Amino acid sequence: MKFICMGFIDESKLPFLAEDDGQRMMEECLAYDDELRRGGHFLGGEALQAAQNAVTLRIKNGSVEVTDGPYIESKEMLGGILLLEARDLNHAISLMTQHPGVKMGPFEIRPADEEVNALIAARDAAMANASHDECDHSLKPCDGKPAVATRKEWQSAIDCLRVKEKAATRAQDALAAERRRLPMVKIEKEYTFEGPSGMVKLIDLFEGRQQLAVYHFMFAENVCGWPTAGCVGCSTLVDNLGHSAHINARGLSIALVSLGPLANLEAYKKRMGWALPWYSSAGTTFNEDFGVTTLEGESHGLSMFLRDGNDIYQTYFTGQRGCEAFMTSFALLDRAPLGRQETWEDSPQGWPQSDPYVWWRRNDEYEAPMLTPLQK
Repeated sequence: MKFICMGFIDESKLPFLAEDDGQRMMEECLAYDDELRRGGHFLGGEALQAAQNAVTLRIKNGSVEVTDGPYIESKEMLGGILLLEARDLNHAISLMTQHPGVKMGPFEIRPADEEVNALIAARDAAMANASHDECDHSLKPCDGKPAVATRKEWQSAIDCLRVKEKAATRAQDALAAERRRLPMVKIEKEYTFEGPSGMVKLIDLFEGRQQLAVYHFMFAENVCGWPTAGCVGCSTLVDNLGHSAHINARGLSIALVSLGPLANLEAYKKRMGWALPWYSSAGTTFNEDFGVTTLEGESHGLSMFLRDGNDIYQTYFTGQRGCEAFMTSFALLDRAPLGRQETWEDSPQGWPQSDPYVWWRRNDEYEAPMLTPLQK
């Protein structure tokens, strides 16, 4: 359930609050908000400026009257709003009881009106569809090139597209929220991997952090490139993962795991210029247990794990095109005029296209790019 938590403060006390104390209180509140985020409870929030900056609207004698100041003159004024996800009201109370903001004043907790909010969401969707219907669809590509428009026409087309992009972003946010509420399964078996420093256990891959992402990289017999190179697609994905410092900062470690011998993995890692830790699962049932080695062969995927002390749980898995979300090169190509240039794409007539995947190469194997019709 969603709850709206309204925090009130006595603004008359603020001038007497030492700067260090105020900063400390702010840091404590932000730190606890992070705890709520990690638990999937923090849905958002807004801090408010002082009540003296407020204006109040009232109907008086049939017209709207605007007055300076808050609606109610009170000792304790609304200072901020926090959106909370909790099982029920008692759970919400339990979570907010621990919030440092309670020291500054009371919190009022109210359940969100899901019925009315559903109506609001439906109207948002209807407005998005209506905006699309109002868009100018007369500007169509021709001769294998985008239509040429005036700046005003171009901006109008961008604005129409932006409505859909924002709707897609909100849909992705909703999916992410649903992922955070998935159940998890405890890992009962103890797995051992070979790494650069010797034999390690699954818990060691966390590197002391609470969360772990394992990319099941296809480097095994019967995979293209064996025994000196790994899967081309997996290699492309790893090229896109970027510096792990950014996810480490949020308590997430990442590691690659493959069936291939460690010596082969290390040599290929050096060739590709990667810094991510890579472990060999050779001689274990790790790949089979997580469904990436089957009688049909090898497949790739991403598993997410959560550690609670020495207990480890799997929380998520995705494979196939589900892993495209981690590939920034695809995100950029999807916004480029010609897209990925693959036959499955819905592109205008005359756009250059090739079969999926055939253009992929390892990062040191690309030749000079072929000119497209637009470049000739």
